[in-house]
Amino acid sequence: MSDKFLPYDPGDLPTAPSPKLGEKLSLRVEGYPPKKNVHFSIRNSRHKEYSRFVALRRAASLAMAGRAPYRGAVSLDFEMHAPGYEDRWNLNDYVGGIMDTLDGSHGCQFTYLPIVYEDDCQIVLGKSVFREDTNIFYILEIEFLP
Repeated sequence: MSDKFLPYDPGDLPTAPSPKLGEKLSLRVEGYPPKKNVHFSIRNSRHKEYSRFVALRRAASLAMAGRAPYRGAVSLDFEMHAPGYEDRWNLNDYVGGIMDTLDGSHGCQFTYLPIVYEDDCQIVLGKSVFREDTNIFYILEIEFLP
């Protein structure tokens, strides 16, 4: 990824074909995941938790290894480890933030290329679970479906 000319990293153009049907990605990312906030997008580099968005995009980009985003159905399983939820947020808010981070998007101050899939509407299966833990991290299991 490169942010030489922009105040953020839009992502790289793919250099390899999309993942094959049935392939899986497994990601483990330290810290809390990005969360969906309808009042101020975490994709905006001025968001106070923008680093969460960047951390997940970097981890997903490494796992995708230059491959183009998948264009079919996707399964996304999410497991969050933490002492508890932050303030008023819940598991669905984190799932929404994760889903938004892995696809492409644009707003009046940013344009991001998709990484894992083109659009989060491709996610047709998934489960999420919270595990109380003194460490803070999350695990994503992504499967590319027919």
